[in-house]
Amino acid sequence: MGARKRTGWRVLAVMLALALVAAACGDDDSGGDTTAAPATTTTQATTTTTTSGDTTSTTAAAEGLAPGTYTFGFVAITSGAVAFAGVPHENGLKLAVDEINASGFLGDGVTMEFLIEDAGGDQPTAIAITDGYVANDDVLGIVCCALSSVAGAIQPNMEAAGIPWVDHAAIAPTITDPANAFRSFPLSQPSTGQIAQAAIDAFQPTKVALAVTADNDGMQSDLKANTDVIEAAGVEILDIVETFAEDTDLSGPATQVIALDPDVVFLAQLGNVEALMIQELRDRGYDGPIVANLAIATQETFEQVGDTLAGTILPLAFFRGTPSPLVEEFVTKYEGKYDIDADIFAAQGWQVAWYLARALKEGGEGTREAVLEGLRGIDTMETVFGTLTWDDRGEPSVEKFTFVQWSADGELVLWDGTAEGLLPNINQ
Repeated sequence: MGARKRTGWRVLAVMLALALVAAACGDDDSGGDTTAAPATTTTQATTTTTTSGDTTSTTAAAEGLAPGTYTFGFVAITSGAVAFAGVPHENGLKLAVDEINASGFLGDGVTMEFLIEDAGGDQPTAIAITDGYVANDDVLGIVCCALSSVAGAIQPNMEAAGIPWVDHAAIAPTITDPANAFRSFPLSQPSTGQIAQAAIDAFQPTKVALAVTADNDGMQSDLKANTDVIEAAGVEILDIVETFAEDTDLSGPATQVIALDPDVVFLAQLGNVEALMIQELRDRGYDGPIVANLAIATQETFEQVGDTLAGTILPLAFFRGTPSPLVEEFVTKYEGKYDIDADIFAAQGWQVAWYLARALKEGGEGTREAVLEGLRGIDTMETVFGTLTWDDRGEPSVEKFTFVQWSADGELVLWDGTAEGLLPNINQ
């Protein structure tokens, strides 16, 4: 465990001479065989392994939760340009809460709920929402954000309040700097570097061009992950074309990129901008490889720009076709309820609810301080992303990412990392 974020947990464990409270939960909504931690005001000196659908670990738990409903706050982004991610975030979250409560994972008569308010990606609105959650003593922790720019805006107030804060989607590395901030999904930058290296190995470019959403810290970080690999490989960077989060006309930036005559184009852009950029590149005749990011991994994106996405490659931490019982279970439940493909954003929403449920249960009581200790006590979880392992900063990592590409008929399919395995685009 990390010294900075988790020292208090170790001291508490030593002072109280705790072992773990026995609690186990089944793998689905019915809960399987479930032994719930009893509601009690005394500490149980026993050993526990907690298991739930996609989560397994052995950690310390303090007092059992008293019966009742425990509340968290969620800052949604179900309107505006990034709603393509925000809607599945919320759907995944709600599905997980239903599973958690139906299974009895938290204990007899214990449930959790999320207050949900839409900020639409607007920074002042997100600040107002999170300040309201902080002022509400019933709110034990806050989930935010989908955008790194929003996360940066709320960070000072969140750090000052000390309330547990879990980032469920934004990728700026600095989000977990405060001692009360954690992330519930693996950062995309390692996957960006991995697929950039795979693209260089496969296509052997001598010169490349890049485009970035310049006013987003997460995308700037994603850009750096690309350029670090490209420069290390000795490949010439012709130019980095800047775009912006609110751009709706990408014809100019696309024309700039094509004029450079690159062998490969690397994109570090928000999904709404990135999809339009790809469309403009293909509509203007570019027929080379395009390396994008997870932001375009939704059916809504394909419906927006169509088969201009064909042959675009991207890395994912979650892929619905992964042969894993946890993935298969989640996909079946999600698609059965919402009648749409389970994507990376749905997985992020689902995972953050289970992550906080674990923290609440292992903290052992309904206080912000206990939830913080619960978060600090989680070292690993088995998830639909794979095995997540948290470091001292509350930052999780995963060993493997999946490389995929869009097919012409709107399916994400595997890319084998070779030039021969790349599907043709509309200009080939």
